[in-house]
Amino acid sequence: MKLVSTVLTLGALAVSTQAIAASEWVTAPFTTPDAGVTTGLYSGTVKVFVSGTGQSAGTTFNDAFYVYNSTINFNSSSYYQLAFDTVPLVPFNPAREAKYFLGGPLPAWNPNHRYSFLLNTGLTTPGQLHFGVSDGNFADNTGAFRIKVSAVPEPTSWALLIAGFAMVGASLRRRNGRVVAA
Repeated sequence: MKLVSTVLTLGALAVSTQAIAASEWVTAPFTTPDAGVTTGLYSGTVKVFVSGTGQSAGTTFNDAFYVYNSTINFNSSSYYQLAFDTVPLVPFNPAREAKYFLGGPLPAWNPNHRYSFLLNTGLTTPGQLHFGVSDGNFADNTGAFRIKVSAVPEPTSWALLIAGFAMVGASLRRRNGRVVAA
């Protein structure tokens, strides 16, 4: 009876919680501010992998964090980089550049233009994430970012999972207190 009760309780908990996406890919073309929107819901910290280049800074190229040409690369203090928000992105808003929401230092320049980093969404309730390029004039832009977003389990989730396994293991190891007549 306890097993049935436990299974029903766990089933009710699973049904009553909102599903959070495990991971997904989105594409964010440089031709619109709010181009890449996740279909899944995320909160807390997410792991992001981004690749791609384009031209949103005139004739120079840029990737997610750096403006570059054949001789130099630098992190621009405003515009032309990967932008992120939890609501639709708008033009002329460099405060939403992803570099301000990193869960660590700015990734080092990568000539392959591929970066993997943790991003703090600032969300406590799961929601969609919006990605694009930080710019004001999109008519002359080319290129796109290809972005993979993955949920990162919170430490409390791991603790609950391990505690749950421990409780199941303990209940399986308990001896049955019935006396058997010979």
